Parts: sequence; structure tokens; C-alpha cells
Amino acid sequence: MKKLLVIIMVFVGAVAHSYGQVSTNKITLLKEQFSAAGHDTTRVVIAGQLGGSYRFSNVDSSLFYINRGLKTAAELEPRYKKFSQRAKAELYSLKGATLLESGKLPQSLKYQFEALMLAKDINHKATTAVALNRIGNTYMELADYNKASDYYTKSKNLFKAIGNTGMYYNEMSNIGNIYELRNMPDSALYYQKIVYDASLKNKSNRDDFTVPEIMFRMGNAYKLNGDKVQAMQFYKKGILESNADNDLRNLTMNSLLLARLYSEINMPDSAMVYARDAMKSAKAVSFRKGIFDASVLLSDLCRNKNDFAGAYNYLAMAMVEKDSLMGAARFRELQRIVLNEQERQREAIAKTIETQNRQRQYILLAGIGIFLIIISILYYNNKKNKKTNRILQSALADLKLTQNQLIQSEKMASLGELTAGIAHEIQNPLNFINNFSDVSIELLDEMVEELDKGDSEEVRAIVGDVKQNLAKIAHHGRRADGIVKGMLQHSRASTGSKEPTDINELADEYFRLAYHGLRAKNKDFNADLVTSLAQGLPKPAVLPQDIRRVLLNLFTNAFYAIDQKKKAAGSIYKPVVELSTRQEDNTVVIVVKDNGTGIPHAIKDKILQPFFTTKPTGEGTGLGLSLSYDIVVKAHGGTISINSVEGEGAEFIITLPV
Repeated sequence: MKKLLVIIMVFVGAVAHSYGQVSTNKITLLKEQFSAAGHDTTRVVIAGQLGGSYRFSNVDSSLFYINRGLKTAAELEPRYKKFSQRAKAELYSLKGATLLESGKLPQSLKYQFEALMLAKDINHKATTAVALNRIGNTYMELADYNKASDYYTKSKNLFKAIGNTGMYYNEMSNIGNIYELRNMPDSALYYQKIVYDASLKNKSNRDDFTVPEIMFRMGNAYKLNGDKVQAMQFYKKGILESNADNDLRNLTMNSLLLARLYSEINMPDSAMVYARDAMKSAKAVSFRKGIFDASVLLSDLCRNKNDFAGAYNYLAMAMVEKDSLMGAARFRELQRIVLNEQERQREAIAKTIETQNRQRQYILLAGIGIFLIIISILYYNNKKNKKTNRILQSALADLKLTQNQLIQSEKMASLGELTAGIAHEIQNPLNFINNFSDVSIELLDEMVEELDKGDSEEVRAIVGDVKQNLAKIAHHGRRADGIVKGMLQHSRASTGSKEPTDINELADEYFRLAYHGLRAKNKDFNADLVTSLAQGLPKPAVLPQDIRRVLLNLFTNAFYAIDQKKKAAGSIYKPVVELSTRQEDNTVVIVVKDNGTGIPHAIKDKILQPFFTTKPTGEGTGLGLSLSYDIVVKAHGGTISINSVEGEGAEFIITLPV
């Protein structure tokens, strides 16, 4: 019972203190308790509380106590496994939140994903909800508003389910902030007023609301609606509330937003005062985004007053923070973390599929054993009995169904062939995104220089270039997203729902993925890839994931054939694989042709039979072409035909009805 109470205490304290501020006296008391703690579990509890207490006022101190808590929790795991796992989940999440405050977005996202995984493993809803919230915060900073809104909505619903009113309203405010960032004034003000009104009704329970944050978000919503007077009042209230709570992070935000407003209404002296206040509080807590925004504003204010030395100094300070916040290295690190999380999810899916396939195989073996017993009993008891014959027919039908289930499970065998190809293929759009991002940053630097010169025509030209770069970034982002979605669809079982599909795009993508997949396993392998894709093809209604499997089988077999011939013929042989499409009457035709070893005439009629393979033992199951035949002919009403000359190559022709 005592252990359970301790577990409850640590997480109630950690969550509460990670979202608000505590007084200096309270921090001093916690330090004394930490030093005097007689049990390691108590030290973990207080370390989490201290880490949360310092989060907005002293990032270094916050990280110091969080890391102390993580180290102690890891040491406790053999004795208190449940406590340790929950403590690590909470502390990872708090560490990610603290790193976000200092502008370290990649590291923040890494620790939040770790926290989310641990929280889900132990099925702890409160910790899961907090991790979802903080991942949403990171995506909001990255301006990925769709993902941010998705995570906030999941977190809001989970907080509501567990009865955490304060965090429920916190997510409502975050969703309102997304509407503000999307320039939707009515929706932004609607959500923020819901949260503001709730905070007024619950003044007695202030810990449920981060009041300074509510104030500047109300100010932002009113400003977006054109009411600058109301906006100014809320920013000033936010400054008072921040000072009362020792909340330096939100003090920075309220001061900075008020300074911007004064600058907009042409009151530069007041703007300068509050901008300097924002800079001071941001530096106190290593709030990098606050330092960057304050530096940019102060540089503009100094330049308007002809204080060019001050303008230069503040601009130099902004450039330092800009590199730490938005540099190419950080962008690549963030991509790596997101891709690692996607890979972790893919591995979890693959593991689940592997377990299901193993279970199906056990069922098959058990079914075969039961079937043989039934056959023996029925044969020796009454082999001529008509009733026995009907039972035998039924048993045979059940066995055939079980065998079909085994064949279906073998469809997943091709997934491994794609992994390396996907990794290679997805790198291209990611490289484009990195390059265009770097160029856009340089263009924006040039635009600042041209603005200083007053050359509006050059500024417009640069804006046009930036817009083009952003369009290219979006295009290649969708390309990368499409590759990942295609991989996930390939791994899923067929849903039975057909959809109009661009055959050229599907075939061309898997042609390259299959090639790079084989290249990753065999660096010496090489071939000329020739494509001839007819334009204006109609889109037949197909099951895309099934057609992908067919194409992957054909490409893999073609590459295997030319590789075998290359090993025998040597350097005089030039391996070639051709992919072409065309329309014939009411069908789309796909042709895969190679100049490899070809198919002997004696086995040409057997090549589509289940479990028949010409490959050595261990290199093929004999199911690929059989499954392809079932998918094309039985599931889609198409045809597969084979033209081949032994020693010269093979040609597979697929037709799909439109």
C-alpha cells in the first residue's frame, strides 16, 4: 500500500509542477527535502517536482534534477519495475518539454516519443495524454498545424476521459491558438474565451490554469480581430500574472507581444522598453525563441532610430539564435527522429504480422493433424458410407481453406525486399527539402538587405523565388509522405475495396524500389532500367496493395534472372529490364521484360503453380507467381501471359480491365 501511494505521489506532483510555477520558498523547501530524502523513490518524486518547478525559470537547473531523477529511476527498475517505468515516462516527457522551452526541438521530440511509447506500454492514460500534448507543442513550433491539431485533439479527449479539467481547457486553448496561427479570428477568439471564462469561474483552483498564457492568447485573439485596445489590456494583465507566478517564459511572451503592439501603433519608446524586458526574461530561462524574436524586434527599433550599431548587434544575436533554432543540422536531426519513430511503428506492425503468421502456421499444422486423424478413422470404419464421404468432402474443403490462409500470410514475405529501396527512394525528396530550405533562408537574408536598401522590386522578386521554393518543399514532402504511405499499404492485408489507380505511377515507383532494394543487398548488382509508360492511361479500379505485390514479384524475378546470367556470362553481358504500359481496347497492359536466363519450355506451364520454384532451396517459396496469378486473374478479372526463350530472357504481360 505504501509503495502504491508513493507511485501516485510522484506523478501527481510531476504533472502539476510541469505546467505551473512555484515560489522561491517552495523550491527551497523541495531542495531541503531532496537532500534529506531517505528512500530513492522519494528522491525521484522530489527530483520531478524540482525539474517542473525550474522549467520556466532556469532550464539548466530543471534538466539537472530531471536527469538525477532518471538515473535513480533506472537504478530502481529491478526492484520497483512498475514505479520505474512510470517515473521514466513522466521524466522523459518533462525533459522534452524543458528542452522545447530552450529551442531544442529535435531533442524535445525524441524524448516525447520515448515518453509516449513507455506510457502506452504501461497503459497509463494520464502520462499518455501529457506526452500527446507536448508532441503537439513541438509540431506547433514547427508550424505543422495539422499534426499539432491532431495531437492536441487526442490529448484533449484523453484528459476529458480521465477527468483532468485543467489540462482539458489547456488543450482547448492550444486548439484556439492553432486557429489564430491559421488566421481564423472568429474561431481563435471563440476557443480562447471558453478557456478565459472557465478560469474566472475557477479562481479558487488556480493550479488548473496557466493564467499568464491565457492572457496573451486572449490578447492575440483580440488583436487578430482588430481590437488593439483589448489586446493591450490583456498583455498588461499577463505581465502582472507572470510576475506573480515567477513565470519568466510567459513574462517574455506577454512583454514581447506588448512591445510589438506598441511598435505597430507607432510608440517606439514604449516598444523598446518592453522588448528589452522580454529579452531579459528570455535570457534568464534560456528561452531561445523568445531571445530570437526579441532580438529581431529590437534590431528593427534601433534601425528606425538610426542606431545602426545597436541594430547590428541585435541582428547578430538573432542570427546566432536562428542557427540554433532553424539550422540545417537541426532540421536533419529532426527528420532523423521523426523517421526513427516511423520505423519503430513499422517494426511494431511487422512484429504483429509475424506473430499472426506464426499462429496461422500452427493452426494449419493442427488442422492437418486433425484432418489426418479424421481421414484414418473414417477410412477404416466405413469407406463406402455416403455420410462419411460428405464428411470427408467437408474436411477437404476446410483443409483447402486453411492452405489458402497460409498462402495469404506468405504475401508479407515481399515486404523485406522493399525496405532498403524505400530508404534510398525517400532520401531524394528529403534532400530536396533540405536544399530548398537552405536556399530559402539565404533568400530571406537577401530580402532583409534589399528592404534596408528600399529596393521593392528586388524584394518582390525574392518573394517569388521563396514561394517557388516553398512549393517545391511541399511537393517533395508529399512525395516522401506518399512513399511511406505506400509502404504501410503494402504491409496491410487487402481490404477488398477497389479504387481507381494510376498504374504508371504505381509501376514506376515499385520498379525503382525493387531495384534499390536489391542494390542494397548486393552492391555489385547493376542493370539498365528502361521505361516506356503510355500517357493518358485510364485508371482501372484495383486493390493497390495487391497490384503492388504482383509488380514487386515480377521485378524481383526479373532482377534475379539477369543477376544469374551476369554471374555466368561475365562482363560481356549487359543486363536490361524494361517496363512498359499501354492501352488495348478496354484494358491497361503492363509488360515486364528482361534479357536474363529465360524460362525453359518444359516448365513454362508449371511456373504459375503454387510452391513451384526454379530457385535453390532457401531462396524462394514458389508462391510469388502463384499469388500474382490469383490477384490478377481471380481478384481483378485480368490475364497474365508469359513469353520466354531459354537463355535469352522472359516477358510477362499483365492486362487489367478498365
